Amino acid sequence: MACQQRGLSTVPAEIPGHIQRIFLQINKLTEIRSTAFSLCRNLTVLWLYSNNIRHIEAGAFYGLERLEELDIGDNNDLRSISSTAFSGLSRLQTLHLHRCGLSELPYGVFMGLSSLQYLYLQDNNLIAIHDNTFLDLANLAVLHLHNNRIKAVTDHMFRGLLSLDRLLLHQNRVSVVHRRAFHDLRRLNTLFLFHNNLTVLSGEAMEPLVSLRYLRLNGNQWICDCRARALWDWFKTFKGSSSELECHAPEHLFTKDLKLLKSSELEGCYDSRRHTWTSLVNGRSSQYGKGFSTQTPPGAAIPRCCLANMDKSSILSDKGPSGHSSYDSQQITKNPLKEKENISRTKGAELGVSKNGSHTVGPGDSSGTLTHPLDKHRHEFTEDQQSSDNPLQKKCSQNFKSDGRCLIDSGSTVSVIDIMLLLVVWLFWSLR
Repeated sequence: MACQQRGLSTVPAEIPGHIQRIFLQINKLTEIRSTAFSLCRNLTVLWLYSNNIRHIEAGAFYGLERLEELDIGDNNDLRSISSTAFSGLSRLQTLHLHRCGLSELPYGVFMGLSSLQYLYLQDNNLIAIHDNTFLDLANLAVLHLHNNRIKAVTDHMFRGLLSLDRLLLHQNRVSVVHRRAFHDLRRLNTLFLFHNNLTVLSGEAMEPLVSLRYLRLNGNQWICDCRARALWDWFKTFKGSSSELECHAPEHLFTKDLKLLKSSELEGCYDSRRHTWTSLVNGRSSQYGKGFSTQTPPGAAIPRCCLANMDKSSILSDKGPSGHSSYDSQQITKNPLKEKENISRTKGAELGVSKNGSHTVGPGDSSGTLTHPLDKHRHEFTEDQQSSDNPLQKKCSQNFKSDGRCLIDSGSTVSVIDIMLLLVVWLFWSLR
């Protein structure tokens, strides 16, 4: 039934039940009601693209159990669809939803579409896609998501796409690809990620793509430092065809192809905020005059590879301005392993007292030995002790044999046996 380009504003009534194909594209339809195709039980192809459809009622395609192709594309005013819009279309193989102004895909919108092989979602306003959105699409072979506003490819975004052959994600705003994003895509043959906001891409994320043959990553802003090493390693094993990966930073590697760099050229850390390059080999740092529009993914301000090669001498901090120990300054190290070591050492110093009364931090610690608070009185009870500047301590030093208060105040030095002996002597002299 060919009704295209007729200027129709509503779906014709009383469509014969035996009709298998209906072409209603390029008309002026504004909505699809739930009863529009209720009698078309034999329908296999339905084209509704290039209309002015703004609303599709729930159940509009209910009962079309034989439908194999549905094209609703190029309806910019649609903007949203119901989560049950495609319920019951178990035989649907091709679904067009391109240029529909969609900003979100509701949870479960593709549930039950187990026969779907081609899904076109390009040229919309999608910012994010919920995890497990495609979980039921085990037979999907082609997924077009290009020219949207997607910012991140999450771990479970493509979960369940075990048969996917072509994935187009170019011309989005992707700045982050999580490490397990492509975990289920072992049959993927083509991946397009060009013209996004990528600066780094994990080699681990690419490892599941064992069938990949065509890869395009050009048009991104690659930072070619130690963060790119894992991706560089992966490319050494990749046998397919790939675009160039032009370095945008640091300056001395600008426009060079990441894949063609030497291993030694990636042994450094680039700071996109200060535009500095620090070599991990000789520790030298240099600053560049030009600024690049690089974006560092969340959590990557200090690359993990840079943290792993930090100068160990900078971890054991000296006393700060307040005179506190390294335990107080351990927060500024930003090295989890060293922080744990610092805390363990200092806690041991606070809890463990050595035999001579001092609290030791441990061998090799730059902060040395932490002195017990009462140790400053230790030598006041020796006859050769130099006089103290404290009047109270002078008094105690000169009269320590007869002043019990001084004996108590110096508790960490005088043992119990010494006290008992002094008491015996005092009693002996009193009885006389």
